[in-house]
Amino acid sequence: MGSFFILRCFLLFFFFFFNGAFAASGKIWTRTEMVEMAGYGEQKLSSVIITGSLLCDDTSHPHLHSIAIPGATVAIKCHTGYKKRSKWIKAVTDDLGEFEIDLPSQLHAIPDMENKCFIKPVHVPKRYRCYHNSTNIHKRIKLVSSTNGSRVYTSGKIRLQGHSSRS
Repeated sequence: MGSFFILRCFLLFFFFFFNGAFAASGKIWTRTEMVEMAGYGEQKLSSVIITGSLLCDDTSHPHLHSIAIPGATVAIKCHTGYKKRSKWIKAVTDDLGEFEIDLPSQLHAIPDMENKCFIKPVHVPKRYRCYHNSTNIHKRIKLVSSTNGSRVYTSGKIRLQGHSSRS
């Protein structure tokens, strides 16, 4: 009986204390308002987008006859600290050979992102006879835009050498 009484007293104290502490001008704050004041919540405070495109240059006419590579996989990796790297974050190119990667929020605060992150192709569909050695192609990113907590970087055009004819 004694522990039940203590529990009831604690709950009453908790209710009155927090009811007064979380009320402003007679208004009780909602969960959303409390979350926003604490700096947490479902809304993203920042976003970092990486864009680029993947092309196949015909070896007989480089840069004159390039085709986009849809369905290819590209990945980004960033140095997050001393001898530490993030996991590979992957994206698939669209019909125009373009990709967009939305970096997870834990990577947004990396200082000097242009020198800490790199992109590389990790898979090219077989019908595109482009040669790539994924260990040799590392493309850096460049800041394109930064407004209101949103940053956009680009890798530009990643060009692979090979035969642009499809089977």
